[in-house]
Amino acid sequence: MKVNGSCLCQSVKFSFEIKDKHFDACHCSMCRKWGGGPSLTVESIGSIEFEGKENITTYQSSEWAERGFCNICGSHLFYRLKQHDFCNFNLGVIDDHEEFEFKSQIYIDSKPNNYSFSNKTKEMTEKEVLKAFGFSE
Repeated sequence: MKVNGSCLCQSVKFSFEIKDKHFDACHCSMCRKWGGGPSLTVESIGSIEFEGKENITTYQSSEWAERGFCNICGSHLFYRLKQHDFCNFNLGVIDDHEEFEFKSQIYIDSKPNNYSFSNKTKEMTEKEVLKAFGFSE
């Protein structure tokens, strides 16, 4: 299934395949600092087609990952692992995402106590996430 999206000013447009219509939440301190709250994301599979790629700036947020944003309007677009074929896009920049199901929360042990989601989801700690991507012993 293919989805389309864009930044706020429409200078960056993209499309990619997804497995199904779901999104996840990340509660890590970097995602919360970057977006002002938990990051709601949709994982891409396969190649990503960009229009306006020259308007994307990436920021290396860790040794293994980078975050991309529109350098005109500032819209947060994606989080990408540099050594793996993994990229997820912020839910809000994807067109017609209202029917997507909330499935999982990661870095649940980093979530502050001042907010909570009522949805029942799969939950993973930081250690479990890092292990799943092969970044721990």
